[in-house]
Amino acid sequence: SALRGIGLGAAGLAGAALIGCGDDDEASAPAAKSAATAAPAATKAAAQATTAAAAEDTTGILAVRRDQNAGATPGGIYAGIQNAEPENVDPLNATSYKAPYSARWAYPTLLQFVPGFIEPAAGSVEGQVAETFEYTDPTTLILHLRKDVKWDAREPTNSRPFDAEDVVFSWKKFEELSNSRTSMSNNLNPLAPIIDITAIDDSTVQVKTAFAFGPLLNALAYTRWMLLMPRESDGGFDPRQDIRGAGPWQLTKWDRSVRMEWRKNPNYWNKNRPYLDGFDLPIIGEYAQRLAQFRAGNMWANVIRQEDLLSIKEEFGADLEVYQDAVQKGNWGIYFGLRPDSIWRDERARKAISMLIDRGQINDTFYRVSEFEEAGWPVKERWHGLGMSAGYNDFWVDPKGAEYTDLAHQYTPDQQKLYQFLPAESKKLMDAAGIETPHKTTMQWIRTTEYGTTFPRVGDAYKGLFESTGLFDLKEGSPEYKTEYIPNVYYAKGDFDGIVWGAKQGGAGGGIHPVQTLLDDIHSTGARQHGTFLGDAANRPGAPKSDALIEKAAAALDFEEQVDLIRQWQVENVDEMLFVPSGWPYGVAPYLLNWRFVKNFGAYREFLEQWEATQSIHWWIDETERKEVFG
Repeated sequence: SALRGIGLGAAGLAGAALIGCGDDDEASAPAAKSAATAAPAATKAAAQATTAAAAEDTTGILAVRRDQNAGATPGGIYAGIQNAEPENVDPLNATSYKAPYSARWAYPTLLQFVPGFIEPAAGSVEGQVAETFEYTDPTTLILHLRKDVKWDAREPTNSRPFDAEDVVFSWKKFEELSNSRTSMSNNLNPLAPIIDITAIDDSTVQVKTAFAFGPLLNALAYTRWMLLMPRESDGGFDPRQDIRGAGPWQLTKWDRSVRMEWRKNPNYWNKNRPYLDGFDLPIIGEYAQRLAQFRAGNMWANVIRQEDLLSIKEEFGADLEVYQDAVQKGNWGIYFGLRPDSIWRDERARKAISMLIDRGQINDTFYRVSEFEEAGWPVKERWHGLGMSAGYNDFWVDPKGAEYTDLAHQYTPDQQKLYQFLPAESKKLMDAAGIETPHKTTMQWIRTTEYGTTFPRVGDAYKGLFESTGLFDLKEGSPEYKTEYIPNVYYAKGDFDGIVWGAKQGGAGGGIHPVQTLLDDIHSTGARQHGTFLGDAANRPGAPKSDALIEKAAAALDFEEQVDLIRQWQVENVDEMLFVPSGWPYGVAPYLLNWRFVKNFGAYREFLEQWEATQSIHWWIDETERKEVFG
C-alpha cells in the first residue's frame, strides 16, 4: 500500500492499489537502436545501427527465439483482445491514436520498419507498397509502387489496383484533417519537412521536402501518421465506420463495444502470408475478466499484468513461453502549465519536482523488479533522460552514468543528481526560488483506460511522492481524454494551470525517431511542445540555442552526427528540465507470455507499432499442441 522507504500514509496514497502493471496496450513494441535512415546515409546508418538486446538469459526461463516456418499450417482464428475500441476507424481524420491503431490492420504505408528476425529490429526502413525508393537529391525522394497491390474486393473498391493517385489523395486528406499534420506538412509548420507529394505516373510518387530531413523515411513508415486510403473512401463508403484496405487483414465485423473481427485479405500482395485466417478481438476493459478468459484458453493475447506473471507462468509451466524484449522507446512524465504567473517558469521549481521522483522505486513497484530478480528472471532496467527514452540506446544519455560511457556528452555528477530522489535538495531549490511550501497547485492526469489501467495508479504514486515531503499540496484534476485533455492540455503549449502526468509524442511506442521527438515535444514551435508558453521563445531564455541544435540534428543525414548532436542537446538542456522524465513506463525490458501452440511468436520482431503487418502475418497455430494444452 505504500512505496517502500518513502512512508506514504493517508496523506499520500492512502493504501492506493500500487499493484497494477502494464496491460497489453502498455507493453507493445520492442525497442531497438533507432537508425538514421535518410538520404544517401540510409544504407550506412542501417549498417552501423546496433541493437539493445534483452539481458542474456542464463536461467533457462526465457524461450529460445527460433524460425518456426517449417511445417506451418495455414488457417485458424487467433483469440485476441482489445482493451478499448476506437472512436472511428478513419486514420486520416481522427482525434486520438485509437483510429490509426485499429486502421493499420488494413491500410498500408508507403514504407515500413524492417522487422527483426530472431534479433531485435534495428530501425532501418524498407518498402511496403513502395517496392523501391531513392533520393535524386537531398530534398527529392522518388518511390516506385508495387504493381501487385489491389484494394479490397468488396464494393466500392472492387479489387481496383492501388496507384499513385491514392497516395496523393491520402496526403491531401492527411494534410487537411489529421491531428498529426503539423509534424509532416511544411505548409503548416516550417519545421515539418514535406512541401508536397505528387504522382509522376500511375506507379511513381515524388516526395518534395523543404530541406534535407533525416527522419523522413521513418515518418513515411509510421502507422499513426499517413496510412494510405483508397480514393473511394471519399463518398463511396463511410470510412469512420468501415474499411476498404490493401493490407493483410480485412475488417469484417464491428459490433460496437463488443468485438472487432479481422480476416485474411485474399487480395494481399504477399500470397504466402498471412498464415492465420484472422483475429477475433473482444472489447474487454475489465482486467479480471480478461485474466479469466486467458486462463480458460479463450484469449491468447498477452493480457497479464506484471504482478501476475510469476504465478501465471508457474501455474501453466511449459505451456506458456516467456520472451523478453528490449527497453522500449516511450518516455512519459511531468510537464507544466506555463502561464505568466506560474512558478513553473522557474527552472528551479521544475528541477525540484524531478528530485522528488524515486525512479528506482517506481520501477520496482510497478515492474516488480526485485521479485523477478529474486525469482531468478533476467532483468534489464534503465532511467529515461531529458526528452529521450532509454530505448533509443546510443542517442540516450544515461542519467546513472553507467551505459555508453565511451560516447561524448555525458551528464556531470551534478546533472545526474537531477534524476535522483533528493527531497532535501528539492527543498533548497524551492526556498531559493522564494516559493512558499507546501505549494498548492493542480496535478492532472486521466483515469480512463486510454493508457491502460496502471497509468492512473502511477499518477497516484507521483502525487503521493510530491506531497509526502511537505513541499506540495496537490488538487487532483481528471480531464476527460478526448474533449478536455487532448485539446486543452496536451496540445495547449503550456496554457493551463498546474502540472500534468501524461504521455508524450508517439504514445506506447515512442516517437518515430529521436529527432522527431525533439522537434514535436521540445522545440519552441513544435506541434505538441511542452516547454515554451504558446511557442513564444521570448518567454524562455534557453529556447533559441536549444531550437538551433534540434534543427541542426534534424538536418543531419549521417548517423554518428545525429547521435552526437542529440546527446549534446540533452546535456546542454538538462538543467532547464523542461519535461521531467518518469520511471514508469518503458524503463524495464518487458516480459511477454505466449501459449506454446502459437508458432513464430518470438521469431519476428517489430521496431515500432507495425505488428499487424510485420509480425502477426507469420504466426500460425499448431492445432495438435493447442488440444494438448486445452483439450
